[in-house]
Amino acid sequence: MKNSLLIVMVLLFGAFSAAAQDKSMPTIEVEGQSELKVMPDEALIQVNLTEKAMKTAEVTDALNKKSKAVSDALKKSGVDNYTFTADNYYININRIYTKGSARDSGYVASQTLNIVVHDTEKDLVRIVETLHQATDMAFQLNFRISEAKRKSYEKELLELALKDARNKAEIIASTMGIQDIKVHKVDYTSGQSFQPVMYRAEAMMMKTADDRTEPTFNPEEQTISDRLKVVFSFAK
Repeated sequence: MKNSLLIVMVLLFGAFSAAAQDKSMPTIEVEGQSELKVMPDEALIQVNLTEKAMKTAEVTDALNKKSKAVSDALKKSGVDNYTFTADNYYININRIYTKGSARDSGYVASQTLNIVVHDTEKDLVRIVETLHQATDMAFQLNFRISEAKRKSYEKELLELALKDARNKAEIIASTMGIQDIKVHKVDYTSGQSFQPVMYRAEAMMMKTADDRTEPTFNPEEQTISDRLKVVFSFAK
């Protein structure tokens, strides 16, 4: 028992000593940042489905038919390099509010269809054209950077952020007449930022041969970034 108490006291004393030494040590704390401009390599089309009916079975069936119409249209596009998923499926009571009162009128169901197109040029044009001709649903189109491409930039972003932190610390040290700075602590929890950019949102609808033109897309470069904190120590 005495040995256990002695070990605990030694550990606590060591921890307090380290903390006291850390507080008395002069340091320079800087934030390193990195940024790259890259072109998006995939597009996300989100189709939002909504249906109303008096019975849950009816509203579910109607929603499934809409989802199947989109799936069938994609298959007819001739494009193979895409992924198609469905999520956010909800059925709620269709509650209508009028002049301070409410009444229930059947059910409303909603679902989001996600179509990820891995070619932002010809395949994307063909899929959007096919959906325009086959459906009458609203959609959103976002250009984004794929997971594989993001991972390929992780190392470069981290290296740039570390170099930025070192450069900032050296400028501070040089300006303040401090010599021989050393890395004391690196605080890094990936602060990478890869935000998709919405290209446009519109309604898909059947168009006649006269007024239908092939869509054109001009995705812009997207900014990806990372950041971290580095603490440098130096002698008094």
